[in-house]
Amino acid sequence: MDNLQINGLSQKEFEAYKNLLSLKRSTVLQLAKISNDKRTNLYRLLETLIGKGLVSEIYEGSKHYYIAESPSRLVNFVAQEKKKIEELLPELEQIEKEAMERPKIKYFEGKEGIKNLEDELLKERKEILAFSWPDKLVQSIESHDSFVKKRIKAKIPARVIYPDTGAAHKRKTGFREVRYSKKLKPFDSTFMISGNKVVAFSHKRWITGVLIENREIAEGLTAFFDAYWSELKETKK
Repeated sequence: MDNLQINGLSQKEFEAYKNLLSLKRSTVLQLAKISNDKRTNLYRLLETLIGKGLVSEIYEGSKHYYIAESPSRLVNFVAQEKKKIEELLPELEQIEKEAMERPKIKYFEGKEGIKNLEDELLKERKEILAFSWPDKLVQSIESHDSFVKKRIKAKIPARVIYPDTGAAHKRKTGFREVRYSKKLKPFDSTFMISGNKVVAFSHKRWITGVLIENREIAEGLTAFFDAYWSELKETKK
C-alpha cells in the first residue's frame, strides 16, 4: 500500500491522510512525530486535504485537532475528479487539436539541406506544384535533377510555372505539365507545394530553405497557384 496512488492526490497528501487516519484525530505536532515531516509542510498539506473534503478540523479549548474522513470518502473524491476531467475533455481535446494544427516549420541550410527539403515533398506522394526559374535552379542545386528522377520513378505528377525564357523551354518536361509566364520577373528562389507541405528555398549566395507543414497555408497557396495557372496558355505535357 506504500506506493498506492490516488488520482487527484499527491503522494505527500496521501501519506498525510494515511497517517492522520491511523491517529483518528491529531494535532499537527502529533502528526509530525509519526510522519517525519515538518509542521510547516503538514499545515499546507492538511489545508489542501480539507479543501478536497478528506480532512476536517475541530477546536477543543485551545487545542486544534485534525480528523481524517472515512476512507469511503476517497471513492467519492475520485468520482468527482473523474467527473471534472470528463467535463474538461472537450476543451482539452480542442487545445490538443489546435496544437496539432499549428504550422510545423523546419529550416534547412546548404545544398545537402535543400536535397533533404525536396525529399520531404516526395513523402507526401501527391502532385507537386512549383514556381521556379529553372536555369538558376539547376546551376546552384546539383541535386535537383536527382529529385526530378525520384519524382518520376515514384510516379508523382507535377505542374510547374516557369518564366517564358529560352532556357526554361529547353528543360525536359518529365511527367509534368509546364506553363510559361511572360510576367514572371527574375527571382533566385523556388517554391513548391504538395499535400499539406510548402517549401521555399533560395539558390543564391548561402543556400537556405524552409518547410511549412500546415493544411490552411498549403490550400491557400494552391488556390493562388491554380488561379495563376488557369490564366496561362496550356502547353503539352
